[in-house]
Amino acid sequence: MLVRAEPGRPPTVVSAGASVRSRVYEYGGGAWCLLDPTDATFAIVDDATQRVLVAAPGRPASPLGAEPPAERRWRHGGLVGLPDRTVIAVREELGEGWSRRSVVRLGPNGAEVTVCSGRGFYGSVAASPDGRRLAWVVWDSPDMPWDATELWVGELGNDGISGALRVRPRVLGGCSVDQPLWVGPDSLCFVADPSGWWQPWRLAGGRLERLCDLEAEFQGPAWTLGQRTLVALDGGRLGCIWRRDGRDQLGVLEPDGRLVALDQPCVVAASLCAHRGSLAWVGQRETTLPALWWQGPGGVGEVAGHVPAPLEPEDISVAEPFTVGGRGRPVHAAWYRPRLGGWRGPPGEAPPLVVFCHGGPTAAASRGLDLAVQLLTTRGYAVATVDYAGSTGYGRAYRQALEGRWGEADVEDCVAVAEWLADRGLVDGSRMAIRGASAGGLSALGAMVHSDRFAGAVSWYGVSDLVRLASESHDFEAGYTERLVGRPERAAERSPVHRADAISGAVLLLQGTDDPVVPVGQTLALAEALRARGVPCRTLIFDGESHGFRRAETLAAAYQAELDFYRAVLAEPGRPAREGRW
Repeated sequence: MLVRAEPGRPPTVVSAGASVRSRVYEYGGGAWCLLDPTDATFAIVDDATQRVLVAAPGRPASPLGAEPPAERRWRHGGLVGLPDRTVIAVREELGEGWSRRSVVRLGPNGAEVTVCSGRGFYGSVAASPDGRRLAWVVWDSPDMPWDATELWVGELGNDGISGALRVRPRVLGGCSVDQPLWVGPDSLCFVADPSGWWQPWRLAGGRLERLCDLEAEFQGPAWTLGQRTLVALDGGRLGCIWRRDGRDQLGVLEPDGRLVALDQPCVVAASLCAHRGSLAWVGQRETTLPALWWQGPGGVGEVAGHVPAPLEPEDISVAEPFTVGGRGRPVHAAWYRPRLGGWRGPPGEAPPLVVFCHGGPTAAASRGLDLAVQLLTTRGYAVATVDYAGSTGYGRAYRQALEGRWGEADVEDCVAVAEWLADRGLVDGSRMAIRGASAGGLSALGAMVHSDRFAGAVSWYGVSDLVRLASESHDFEAGYTERLVGRPERAAERSPVHRADAISGAVLLLQGTDDPVVPVGQTLALAEALRARGVPCRTLIFDGESHGFRRAETLAAAYQAELDFYRAVLAEPGRPAREGRW
């Protein structure tokens, strides 16, 4: 649901009766926007129908635009409100065996206009303050939005766009451009990485300039629409979020180029917005769950008080960053010591280790409170999170280090981190496991193929067959596998399902039946291959779950199964592993 919150006032529900969620490109994003602050009117995407609705507290929601034809399905996201209370949206049309994307303008009583169409994918639409100009980002497969995108601008009229022009292809060609932001009728800011880092740029009066040369990432990979790490403030200032050394920072970029960091406690920040001349964001500390934060007259604080963690502060393990020398590159990681107030491990015994492989594979490990990490550290296990080659937050070159080497470089990095911890006696090198979700599942399973350091692997809806992934993947990622794997013959070589004979440890597979990204058939085929070779394997299939489990009962069952798995293959400190096959 969409909730409106202000400091000192109880939250109010805006979207009563509707779940707010976009499914554009499967990952969604930009599922709401403000239309009128005076009466708290918003546009939202209804999860059930994927139509755009106008919603306000205490009033029934009403649809914008036309209904989709019977033979098609429409999805909407990346919503942008205009001064006349019409809405710009990215639309994805799905038919039998075909799909198409466009940018549309939606009004009441079924009114709508196609603003632009004809390219593979659209994202990051932004309207000038007067609603007369539009900027948007496009890209075509096999590129992903963090590989190469184009920034376009045009005049917005009642019949669509006129005078569309691509922004400076000689400077920005072949790089990732995102988050266009109008700071006036003729001044456009955005984030781009021609320097090798996602940094803020500005186009004004025909002049293109980079606003900050700090080697940091001022945004993350655009898996979803509506990412916002750059906002306009008064006096030509920009509010920014940037990531450096695995931690998010917030601050203000002054007109003279000075970047002034904000004194605030969050290590993770997202969804930045300008609020009453200052900043608001969704932030997370190392010891708290995500909350809404804002910068007010009295300093930085939480809007409605933080959501308490289900742990006492003395029981929370926090990240300890470190870097390992990899094969021609550093490997960035963090580890979490076992911690539970009043408890200590057996004297002289190092704890077992579980390595966490993030998804994406362009994502990055979070330094904020992760209850999955704490589930293990409070039970005597150490945890290591790895930002392997391909991770975001360390520049374009680090992100591209995985191209042609997926299922290889990421595995090397995860093994290197585990061995580094074991060699220093921080963990028990004979009791180590590895786990991952989605792309991280491939890394975890690949570590079982290419290394004998791990006693077991847990895969949450993980990739196991790169050959099938390339042919079965949804349109958004249709060319992604080819770029990451390289030559077609490498797909089978790096697919755990085709290398099941090389896996000697135990495996736990967790999968949903309705997953469009990694179809359930991949997991079932891997389970069959493992059992045929005598590899201990347990598979839990959850009906109705997609790529990312959402139901509480599913998550409870999955985490309980994961705990049982580690108790069986690693044991808890001071206790032997369970006898017999797991």
